Amino acid sequence: MPIKFNKNFFIVAGAMAVMLVYFLLANPVLNDDGFHYEGFAESAAQGKIDFKNFYGFQGLSFLAVPIFWITHSSISIIITSIILYLLSLPLAYIIGREYYKDDRAGIIFMSLILLMPYVYTTMMRGFQEAALLFFILLILYGSIKKKAWTPLAWAVGGIVKPFALVLLPLWGKDFLNKKKLIWVAIAGIVGLLYLGTSYVQTGHVVNNAAINSYAGNFDTGNPPPLEESFTVGIKGFGRVVANLLLSSRKILLSPLVILLGGLALLKFKTLRLRKEIILVIILNILLVGSLTFSFSKYLLPMVVLLALASVSLLRVSWLVQLPVLIDSWFVFKPIYAYFGNNFWTNFPLYLIPFGLVIALLVINQLSTREEVSV
Repeated sequence: MPIKFNKNFFIVAGAMAVMLVYFLLANPVLNDDGFHYEGFAESAAQGKIDFKNFYGFQGLSFLAVPIFWITHSSISIIITSIILYLLSLPLAYIIGREYYKDDRAGIIFMSLILLMPYVYTTMMRGFQEAALLFFILLILYGSIKKKAWTPLAWAVGGIVKPFALVLLPLWGKDFLNKKKLIWVAIAGIVGLLYLGTSYVQTGHVVNNAAINSYAGNFDTGNPPPLEESFTVGIKGFGRVVANLLLSSRKILLSPLVILLGGLALLKFKTLRLRKEIILVIILNILLVGSLTFSFSKYLLPMVVLLALASVSLLRVSWLVQLPVLIDSWFVFKPIYAYFGNNFWTNFPLYLIPFGLVIALLVINQLSTREEVSV
C-alpha cells in the first residue's frame, strides 16, 4: 500500500513522535517476568536458547535479539516493545480506515489504542503486552485485507502470548485451500519448533509461569503441569467481567467502549467479520474464564476487537466520544497508582497520552466540520 503524505499522515506521525518523547521521559525498570524475558533474549543473542532457566512465553525475547546486538542494552526487551508499540499506532489507523473506509474512523481507533495505558505502562517493567498488541493488530489487518502471511503473524503472536491464538476465526476459513496452505504449514513449523525446543529442554511444551511463579518456590527448570493452570467453575468467568468493567482491577480500556463495542456487534449486522469477531470474543472469554487466575491483559484480543466495533458508534458524534474520554480518566488513575508512578515522576506527565487523544479527537472533529462546510 503506497504511503500518502496527506494531513492524516502527519497526524499519525505526530502521535508517534509524542509517544516516543513520552517513553523517553520514562524511567524503565525490569520487574518480575521481565528479568526472564530479558535474560532469555541476552542468552539467545549469545547463541544459547535457554528455556530451562527462563520461564514464560519468549516470542518477544527472540524479537529482541537484534536489538540487543545493536544496543547491548540491559533493557533490550523494553526497547523492542517501544518500537512495536510505536508501529502499532499507524497500524491501528490503517485498520480503522480500511475497516470503515473512513479516515476519521482510523484516527478514532488509533485514539482508543492510546487510551489503553496498561499496555505501555507494563511495557516499562519488561512485560509483553505492547508486543502482543502489535501482533493482534497485525493479524487483524491481515485478516481484513486477506493477506497470505496472516497465519505466520498469528503463529509468532502466539509465542509472544498464547492469547493471540484465539484470533484464528478471523482468518482461518480463508486458508482452506491448497494454494494458501503453505502459509499455514509455515505457521505450524514455527509453533512446533518453539514448543519442541521447550519440551526437549524442560520436559514441558510450555515452561509455564502461571502457578507458584511468585510464591518463592517456583523452579524455572521444573514447572508444574500446564493443566494446573486451568480449573472448572464460575469464579473465573466472574473475574473476566470484573477485568473488563471495574477500573479498580486495572482494566485495559474504558468500560463504555466495551459496552459500545458489544452494542455495535449486536446492532450492526453488516459489520465486516462480525461473526468471526463474536467467535473470537467467545473463545477469549472461555480461555481466560477457565484459568485458575487472570489479569485484564489476558483479554487484550477481545478488547481490541470491541474497540474497533465501537468506532461505528463513536464516529457518529463528539457527544458519544466525550463520556468515553471522561471514563478513561478512571482507567489511567489506578494504573498510575499501581504501576505508572514507578516509571513517570508525576501524574500530569503520565497523562500525556490522554492529552494527545483529546487533541486527536478535536482535530478529527474540526476536519469533519470542514468537510461538511465545503
